[in-house]
Amino acid sequence: MFKKNGLNLIYLADKLFVSSSSIENDLKQIKIILKPYFSLKLVRRKNYIYLEGNEEDKRKLYVNLLLKKIEGNLLNLDFLAAQFPNFDLLDVKKWLESIFQKHCYSVREIEFLVIIIYTGVAIERILCHDYIKINKEQENKENIADSTEFAIAEEFFKKASEELNIELLEDEIDYLTLILLKKTGNGSNGTTFLLNSGYTVNQLVNDILQDIYIQFDVDLRHDEDLKDGLANHIQLLLERKKKNIDVSNFYLDELKYKYPLFFEMAVLAGKLIKDKLNVEIDENDISFIAQHIGGAVERMDSKNKYKVIMIDPNNQALSSLCIKKLQSMFHERMIIVGCMNYFEKKKVIDMKPDLILTTLPLVHNLNILTVQISIFVNSEDETKIYQALNLLDQNKLKEEFATSIKTMMEPRFFYMDLDLDTPKEVLNFMSDELYKAGLVDENFKESVLKREELSPTSFIYSFAVPHPLNAMSKESKIPIAFLKKPIQWGEFQVKLVLLLAIEDEKQKTLRIFFDWLSSMVNDSKKLCSLMQVKSYDEFINHIIE
Repeated sequence: MFKKNGLNLIYLADKLFVSSSSIENDLKQIKIILKPYFSLKLVRRKNYIYLEGNEEDKRKLYVNLLLKKIEGNLLNLDFLAAQFPNFDLLDVKKWLESIFQKHCYSVREIEFLVIIIYTGVAIERILCHDYIKINKEQENKENIADSTEFAIAEEFFKKASEELNIELLEDEIDYLTLILLKKTGNGSNGTTFLLNSGYTVNQLVNDILQDIYIQFDVDLRHDEDLKDGLANHIQLLLERKKKNIDVSNFYLDELKYKYPLFFEMAVLAGKLIKDKLNVEIDENDISFIAQHIGGAVERMDSKNKYKVIMIDPNNQALSSLCIKKLQSMFHERMIIVGCMNYFEKKKVIDMKPDLILTTLPLVHNLNILTVQISIFVNSEDETKIYQALNLLDQNKLKEEFATSIKTMMEPRFFYMDLDLDTPKEVLNFMSDELYKAGLVDENFKESVLKREELSPTSFIYSFAVPHPLNAMSKESKIPIAFLKKPIQWGEFQVKLVLLLAIEDEKQKTLRIFFDWLSSMVNDSKKLCSLMQVKSYDEFINHIIE
């Protein structure tokens, strides 16, 4: 990127202690990396290579390469600053913080990190006399000169010019202004109505939550915090779409693969936004909505706390101290419904507890998990209680899942060594089998394929969970296919496919399935073991174990 006269490949191979064939293989990979940057191309003249293209795409590439490099150490600013040896990036951070504070300008912490990187790249390029060129028509169209972002960008580059002795250029100020607008999504006027229709934000949010309730049997319709958060987010989203501004979410992969239920709810919300307002929604937009929904679901789940009885023969003051400490530590997962000096079977049965905590050894014949702790609740006791609560979670999930999974995963829809080459071929085959069995209508396959268009349902661990946009099956079934060879499915190679065909009345089953899926994604050993099965019976045993 910084070689004006190109890079000598013979010198490069010597410097890296690699063969010329290794360099050739790397050049192929570089060409793949450059594909998303339409103006960039790798040009080769004899033994020299050059990177040609416009400055904007070069900077985008530079930023993305830096983000990839610091991916595993994202929050270490010293490590990030070390990538810029020609100036102190921490000073740049201080300048930005001071200017933002002066203009009462706030951004999310994760976006602020990206803005630091963008400004660092800009300064690095300017120091090498590589300057940005802005399309003046676009500049006037955006009317950026009247924005707070322009004032911030102008002040920043004046400071950078003074401190680093770099040239103060109008196009660089305009470009940073556009970056700030893109990364923050600021500029919403808080309008009640969306686009040019009379359809309000509140109506859209209510429709989204109603659809989620119908599809997933999760009732978030009365969560006012969620409603307000979604309304504000959607308005900012629409403002960004009007200006063709895209915002990336660092937590996209985590949300998509570790919290698939929240992501699927957000996919449904994104489809409604697209259908109602004719606005294109991408995976990043969906992931931001998933964060709002996930927070609301977690708040709702915290109300379903485990009921705990405390049995402690000590004096009231000591018992109260113990109870207060327990409530402080575990208030999100359990509630103490009673405190007794001694175990009395009838009283315990009447209280219907999920867990008994006792400060002395206790033996009884009730099927209630019992854990002995000390009166002062030390770190060992804390671990015991966490393990007990996790065991209750597992048992609850296992009971609900096991009762329904065998009826949904039938031997007739289990395919071993399915020899097909593309996701579409696999989905066509599995959907057709359900159709032949009279379990779905002709619209099922089309809906499954449309859902894949919104966001591929493949996971990093070699499996995919395709499904239609809405529950539309006559009976709930989950066909399973182990492919003869892995196939490319979105970003990942896929070997196992689970097609969800859930009927309208079984939305709760869908949620149980996604809870199970989350547990599998977070347990690589179980998932690896599942991928090795050779028969239907072996597969089912792994699922419900």
